[in-house]
Amino acid sequence: LGYFDCISAPCEDTCPANQGIPSYMYHTAHGDFESAYRVITETNAFPNATGMVCDHVCQTKCTRINYDESLAIRDIKRFVVEWHNENAQDEKKELTASNGKKVAIIGAGPTGLSTAYFLLKQGFEVDVFEAKDKPGGMVSAAIPRFRIDEESIMTDVEEIVRMGAHIQYNHKVLAEEFEQFQKDYCAMVIAVGAQDVPQLNIPGIQAQGVYASLDFLKKAREGISINLGKNVVIFGGGNTAMDVARTSYRMVGNDGKVTIVYRRTVEEMPAVYQEILDAMQEGVTFMELAAPVEIFTGATGKVTRVQCIKM
Repeated sequence: LGYFDCISAPCEDTCPANQGIPSYMYHTAHGDFESAYRVITETNAFPNATGMVCDHVCQTKCTRINYDESLAIRDIKRFVVEWHNENAQDEKKELTASNGKKVAIIGAGPTGLSTAYFLLKQGFEVDVFEAKDKPGGMVSAAIPRFRIDEESIMTDVEEIVRMGAHIQYNHKVLAEEFEQFQKDYCAMVIAVGAQDVPQLNIPGIQAQGVYASLDFLKKAREGISINLGKNVVIFGGGNTAMDVARTSYRMVGNDGKVTIVYRRTVEEMPAVYQEILDAMQEGVTFMELAAPVEIFTGATGKVTRVQCIKM
């Protein structure tokens, strides 16, 4: 087989957005970057953001693995999108004619804005209501700045606004307004995302110095000062754990220590393997086959040590 002659495209089947990967790879290989960009944006409302932080599960199923190694699908997407941003003509694109129907979307995160993107393509009018003062949801609130910058997120959002989306910020939809929306709109989409994270059910979890992952990442991205000390422990082995570990390592400095404690082995961690490698290369320590059973505190109520059990 040639590089893009997949009889079936397992990369495309594995991609959560079912991107037309063989097609945009083909166009890129032939130097037709604008056609590649059009293929990407057929099914992807956030090409800039996903070009930087998508977990590229497609690359684990790339047909080329049967011959040599996976193609660099995410990096090529990022290249194509950046080329488009730099070279595309600044022309007024024709918008889809309205079909006369209006939809309300609650939440301006990836789900809400992706919904807006595809509805606008089909001629719907879209009003988006966001409780916070900026769009992007967890992408703009929690993913560390060293992984994705504000500009990449806003480039995608601005394109959706240009298509006709009306976004109202600092607008939390309450019960009475929700009922009114059911009369004013032909449909509503609730895309409020993950509002909370589960806690470990172990003694000491409420101690001073214990942080929920998303709260920690939000504060770090906003530049809020966090006193971590010099010895940080992270429980978990997913992508969020890697973000927390790498962020913490930047805070504690070279004389500090950051340890990831995971109940299984490194090979069994659900995080993208490249994220694990990045954390290792930056200096994060990994403790395998260990699970926390209790957090101990001193007289001030602050964490002093953690007891784990060997799995």
